[in-house]
Amino acid sequence: MKRYYAVLITLYTIFLLYMMFYGCGRHPEYGFLQLNPFQSIKYFLRSHQIFSEKFMVNIIGNILVFIPYGWMGILHKRFNSLPLMLLLFVSWISMIELAQLYTARGTADIDDVFLNTFGMLIGFTSLQIARKINVANIRTILEKEYQKSVFANVTYHLSQLIKI
Repeated sequence: MKRYYAVLITLYTIFLLYMMFYGCGRHPEYGFLQLNPFQSIKYFLRSHQIFSEKFMVNIIGNILVFIPYGWMGILHKRFNSLPLMLLLFVSWISMIELAQLYTARGTADIDDVFLNTFGMLIGFTSLQIARKINVANIRTILEKEYQKSVFANVTYHLSQLIKI
């Protein structure tokens, strides 16, 4: 499972970065920075566009597409730590937002950081729930994979010590 997730999340990330910088008809025009919290979200809620395509893409889409990043705990046990995941994810998504600003291929919007992080938190919570109730025997599978990776790391380091 770990191998498949690693490959899939890598391909998904490449696709997502492409969409964030080149997809959806993005052309370099000018960079725009929006730092007023919840301004974009309030705009869509006030303008009664909740069922519009723009609302679905900008609000719902910004949440849904980042749910898989909450499942990073599949790759390594340390990603099951919420504070670490929040720190890494918010840093990563903020860098992407700033890159959109500096490349003039989108808007650096603080609301996107909030919405993307909310999506990651949904994914993180769903993985923790799946592990707790052991959906599809996921807890057992992950524990075995963690043990294999720990064993592989110890074996590798021991082999390096023996070579010295």
